[in-house]
Amino acid sequence: MLQKLIPTCFLLFFTALGTNAQVGFSPFRSDFPPEEFAARRAKVYDAIGTSAIALVQGAASPAGYTRFRQSNEFYYLCGIEVPHAYLLLDGFSKRATLFIPHRNEGREHGEGKLLSAEDSDEIKKLSGIDDVAGSDLLVERLARYARSGFIRTIATPLSPAEGTAMSRDLAVRVIGDYAADPFDGRASREGLLVQSLQTRFPQFTVSDLTPTLDQLRLIKSPREITMIEKATRLSGLAL
Repeated sequence: MLQKLIPTCFLLFFTALGTNAQVGFSPFRSDFPPEEFAARRAKVYDAIGTSAIALVQGAASPAGYTRFRQSNEFYYLCGIEVPHAYLLLDGFSKRATLFIPHRNEGREHGEGKLLSAEDSDEIKKLSGIDDVAGSDLLVERLARYARSGFIRTIATPLSPAEGTAMSRDLAVRVIGDYAADPFDGRASREGLLVQSLQTRFPQFTVSDLTPTLDQLRLIKSPREITMIEKATRLSGLAL
């Protein structure tokens, strides 16, 4: 009887742990100040030039009762821990706009506070972002760029995003496994984004932002080095 109860107890424990992991978890980490995020975005502006915009897609909501973790590339540029967010960087005006979902009070009641488009002032203070808008306005903003004729290129990461227990090489393998499944065949989120951009806005050329972000992330700031050292010490203690 005891042997039958043990697996059930473990299942209940980890289910509760996963559920509670989303409650009270800050949607923004204080690892880096807004000026460091702004400095990273400034280097992206320089890389894409004045006739281009950069569009970075954040991670999607996790499947199951696991705590959301933002993709590495998106976090690097603004630090916002909110699912289904988009960051638009204008190379001409050198302004950054964050597009995120609107407030869902029912969801927050069960899962805890989430940053939303209604938290514009707080988001600007935390990340140094210039503008915040609802994700439903992103397509309209892109349409305005298309009508202007001045912006010719949209730079977006083409390599799969890295996240929880997901390196880039593993992500590429997963995409290959989906494609090889005759009853699945789903595209990557990056592929779907590019396909949608090209279908809706053929005026734009889509370029790969991944090499630019990879090059920037190779050089670690003093704060990043401090965090790496701390992670190394904690790993050593755990071992």
